[in-house]
Amino acid sequence: MTTLRVETPKVFQPLLAPARYKAAHGGRGSGKSHFFAEQLVLTSIKNQGYRAACIREVQRTLGQSVKRLIEDKIEKFGLGPAFEVQESQIRTPGDGLIIFQGMQNHTADSIKSLEGFDLAYVEEAQSLSQRSMDLLRPTIRKEGSQLWFAWNPRLDTDAVDVFFRGRKPPESAVVVEANWQDNPYLPNVLLEEMRHDFDRDPEKAEHIWNGGYEVITEGSYFARLLVKAERDGRIGDFPYDPALPVITAWDIGVDDHTAIWFLQENGRQVRVIDYYEVSGDGAEQIVFDAMPESLANRKKRREGLAALERKARYRFSKHHFPHDVKVREWGAGAKSRQQTLREIGVKPIFVGVAQRPEERINAVRALFPVLRFNRETTHQGLKRLRNYRRKWSESMQTFQGPLHDDNSHGADALGEFAVNCSIRAYDPEPEKPKRDRYDDAFDDEDEGSWMTA
Repeated sequence: MTTLRVETPKVFQPLLAPARYKAAHGGRGSGKSHFFAEQLVLTSIKNQGYRAACIREVQRTLGQSVKRLIEDKIEKFGLGPAFEVQESQIRTPGDGLIIFQGMQNHTADSIKSLEGFDLAYVEEAQSLSQRSMDLLRPTIRKEGSQLWFAWNPRLDTDAVDVFFRGRKPPESAVVVEANWQDNPYLPNVLLEEMRHDFDRDPEKAEHIWNGGYEVITEGSYFARLLVKAERDGRIGDFPYDPALPVITAWDIGVDDHTAIWFLQENGRQVRVIDYYEVSGDGAEQIVFDAMPESLANRKKRREGLAALERKARYRFSKHHFPHDVKVREWGAGAKSRQQTLREIGVKPIFVGVAQRPEERINAVRALFPVLRFNRETTHQGLKRLRNYRRKWSESMQTFQGPLHDDNSHGADALGEFAVNCSIRAYDPEPEKPKRDRYDDAFDDEDEGSWMTA
């Protein structure tokens, strides 16, 4: 038997472990497709009779599939005699099979043809519809079967992003982010293309090459600031620091969303460590779910909710609320929202003055250079900020004031903190000269280090 030696880039090594779901997202030039194509060929050799379906949302011709790439990998490994490449499929050892299909062509009945398959490999998964995701996942049901996904992120609302990078990703998933810096075999021609894209349109290049979400800046208040924060490394691993107290900032909803940000400040920077939102719950339920340790009479915590266990470790110092916390809408009888919150242990409460939305927006913009977002726990909040925008007037053919929708509550809550916090944006200390960003992967050192008490 011939022994194959295959070098796997470090970024993809976690995907070699057994898992129901294996997912890789990131920008162009990362080698995601090459990794999965190689693994499919090697798996088909190791497992006689292995059956795999290579999936796209839309596939009108085989030229849109990964068939040619898989054929190249078979040739690269010198495994041609073991495979039979046919016009529309590839026969593998032991009467196995690799097929290529578009999910858009499938119905609930036709998808049943894939029930006995060992693998579904979804390429360009950012285009996969929610309908297709819902059809595919329960269909690949054979014992030990797997689903692989590779994609260049487009929108945080895309089905694959919600599934793997949303608030509740599957426990049986291994997910990696891979970009051009992770590819030791990146050809010079792609490097030159990337440099050209960054010089011409940095925001678009951030999406294409660094795996950032597609930014629609027209009408958006914070999209450009988030792109810069991502590029500067201010959205990443910034978890709770137990040496510092936590501040909350709220926007209250009754029939719509209540949004809460959890923040820590050290005099020079603000670490945004968490975000919570809910719709339709009363004050006591919101407080219990968002910060259970603040209740005077603790209820029995729900089992298995990691979010509650995480928040239960927080040590709070103060809570910022908008001026409407004083109204009599939340709670029993004639009690105000403020009274209800105090009775269930939320204190001290700092009530802001009535402000125009533009004041909050400008305060957030001014504060952005000192904000550090913990990506894992503020994913939903970042989505709200990214999609917060002006409303468009068809009659006037121009943008007007802020659009009130699901995104405005998260933005208003952060604005409440920005208007009232003691920190203001600062000019960072001069950095040591660095090499060209294209020749050196992003430095882990954060400008203006996070200080602890």
